[in-house]
Amino acid sequence: MSLTRSGAVCAAVLCLAGAGAAPALATVNSPSAVSALDTQLLTAAHQGNLWEIATSRDARADARSSCVRQVAAAFIRDHQKLDAGVARTASRLGVALPARQSPDQLQQLGALRAAAGKNSYDTAWLKAQYTAHVQTLALIDKELASGTNPAVKALAKGARPVVVRHTRMVSGGVCHRSALMGGINPDMGNADAGTIGAANQLAAAAYGPQDSTAASAFAGVLLGGSGVAWVAHRRRSSRA
Repeated sequence: MSLTRSGAVCAAVLCLAGAGAAPALATVNSPSAVSALDTQLLTAAHQGNLWEIATSRDARADARSSCVRQVAAAFIRDHQKLDAGVARTASRLGVALPARQSPDQLQQLGALRAAAGKNSYDTAWLKAQYTAHVQTLALIDKELASGTNPAVKALAKGARPVVVRHTRMVSGGVCHRSALMGGINPDMGNADAGTIGAANQLAAAAYGPQDSTAASAFAGVLLGGSGVAWVAHRRRSSRA
């Protein structure tokens, strides 16, 4: 993802603001302007990217399904790009990133590698990826709602479409080849408020009140791409 802005716009802002722009920029990019939630997002995103890349490289070699191998290739490409953005932002803000995945992630990586060569590997990989992406999406939405640093929030906003698309690829622990081909609209620009509400209701019915995180992610998946039209059709049908 790219966090660069137009040079012309930046130049114009600096010219208009004069010397007063420097303190403002320093505040935005200083470590003191980074909240605990901002730091959590950067740390979790980096470790998540490391885990996604490692597990997906394994799947490229060990998965039996061509769909899983194709999804894994997409994950490697996308998470390498995402992590480059995380590293740049963290460096600019003075946030030190961990060198390795978390202990839990390393344990899960080991469990997946132990399943290599077994019939259960593909399913285990898909379920692990689905859970990881749902959790990541929840953290991104938390950052967008409550984060304080503009650069970190911009990073989260840019990553969200990718994470939603990945969630769709492995939704429910099943490989969805069609999600590799079509685009989605994670910002829900094509959906009105009623359609968004209908998607939330469908997701809540599917997952129940005990799993609000998964329901929220599923609602986002429903509203991706042609899902907006499908949910809108369900609304019209229910009124008939």
